[in-house]
Amino acid sequence: MELHFEDLALTVRAGELDVPYGLSDEALFLSVRSHLAGLLCGGAEIFHFGPAPDNTSDGQDELLENGIFYRIIAYEKNLGIDRESAADEIMSAFHFLVENFEPRWATIFVEEGSAKREVTIELLYQDVF
Repeated sequence: MELHFEDLALTVRAGELDVPYGLSDEALFLSVRSHLAGLLCGGAEIFHFGPAPDNTSDGQDELLENGIFYRIIAYEKNLGIDRESAADEIMSAFHFLVENFEPRWATIFVEEGSAKREVTIELLYQDVF
C-alpha cells in the first residue's frame, strides 16, 4: 500500500514586487526569499489555503485575479498543520519552511485575460525534511 500525503498550498499577495523573470529555480527562490518570509511573518492575509489550484485560467478574466502572488505548496506531513489550522499556525508553518529549506523547484506562472493579469511565483516543497 502506497502512502498518500496531501499537498497543501498557501497563496498570499506579493504586493508591488518587481518580479524577477528569467532566473533559474535556485536564483528565483533566493531573490524572493526575504520578501516572502517578511510577508509570512508580517501579517499578510491568506488569499487561498487548501489543495493546490491549477493554473488553467489563461484568457478567462472571471477566473483571474489581478496582481502578483506567492504560492507555496508542501506536504501536509511536513508542515505539521491541516486545513482546519488557525491562520497564525498556517503562516508560521509556511514561514518556517521558507526560512529553513530550499524548494524542490520554483517557477513563475503568468496568466492573462483581456482585462486581468495574474502572476504567481510558485515554490514546491516535497520531501525536504
